Amino acid sequence: MDREFMRAFYREFREHAYDEAVKDSDEYKKMRDVRHKVEDELTEMLGGTHTPEYKKFDDFISAYADEYDVMLEEVYLLGAADRERMLK
Repeated sequence: MDREFMRAFYREFREHAYDEAVKDSDEYKKMRDVRHKVEDELTEMLGGTHTPEYKKFDDFISAYADEYDVMLEEVYLLGAADRERMLK
């Protein structure tokens, strides 16, 4: 498999792959709702969105999202490699 070609393909055509992947998943929506509830509770505990504590929390969430994006791309490449192996 040409990993760089597949990586470029993913980046070109799957800008929001996670939205596509979970758009029909009721299980994902339930888990997302749980996360939103916990996030709202944590934001309240941190004193709202204008505190230094919330800013650090937001930095953490942004870093986690960036990490997650890399992981999604690598999982996509793993699936592409698996497909190529299955076709042989």
